[in-house]
Amino acid sequence: MSTTLLVVIIFAMVISPIFWLVPSRRQRYQMHMRKMALHAGIKVRLEKFELNGEKHLAVAYRWMRDADDRKQARRFRLAHMPRMEKDQFDVRGDEFIENWVWLQSPIPEATEEQLEALKECLLQLPEDTLIFESGTAAFTIWWRERGTPEEVEAMPEFLSKLPL
Repeated sequence: MSTTLLVVIIFAMVISPIFWLVPSRRQRYQMHMRKMALHAGIKVRLEKFELNGEKHLAVAYRWMRDADDRKQARRFRLAHMPRMEKDQFDVRGDEFIENWVWLQSPIPEATEEQLEALKECLLQLPEDTLIFESGTAAFTIWWRERGTPEEVEAMPEFLSKLPL
């Protein structure tokens, strides 16, 4: 009996590390969403973003702009206040729409039409978006990847229409 028990324990100890390598249900879901994003032309990276001199780790979905759009691109960053930890940043700008604040001053110049398009874009972002960033080369969505595949598929469509 004790020999059998010893063999079972040794076998379990040898096999158990294999189960650590198997991805969890959440990790498999994230892999699926990232593959969808890559097929839609979105670059996915685990990167650090900076707020108040501190670096925070998050997943960045980056939609590259067309070459024609880069000339008129405006640089800005917006954060969703309730989704951020309170000690992560001080509000540097004004509130743009409910719960979304500018992270820089001055606020970029834009027409009413462009600002309305930006408001529509922010409403279409996944629920757990932390920061929306516009740069000369790309739009970046920093989020926790708790959205749906449909939201990932819709990203290129509404980002490509954004006139900023």
